[in-house]
Amino acid sequence: MNPRRLLSWTSIVLSLGAVSGCATVYEGQFAFTDGWRKAKVEKVGSASTLDAVSASDCRDVAPAERRYADGFALVSYADFGHLRRRVVALPSHTRFEAGDAVYIKLRSCSGDVAHQRASSR
Repeated sequence: MNPRRLLSWTSIVLSLGAVSGCATVYEGQFAFTDGWRKAKVEKVGSASTLDAVSASDCRDVAPAERRYADGFALVSYADFGHLRRRVVALPSHTRFEAGDAVYIKLRSCSGDVAHQRASSR
């Protein structure tokens, strides 16, 4: 194979690898580009009992009636190699516990949290 053709094929393969690396979709429904990240629940509690400090906190924007239920969790996730923590609102009618592997949607305080399937961990 001539060097020019080999260089052409190499650049195509590298380009395809770069494009596919940016299209991460967890479990076929949680797209990285939509803000979904893998996370781990550290603590669960109400707005007043969850003594967590994080840079991003959904308790500030939650309706008053929601603040008294155990509807919040402190989660940790990796962000470009750095460990981050966030207090998220939990969806109602779903049980979460410390240690659960979940998906969270960054910049959302609408209860966008879902359990990871065991095969995805």
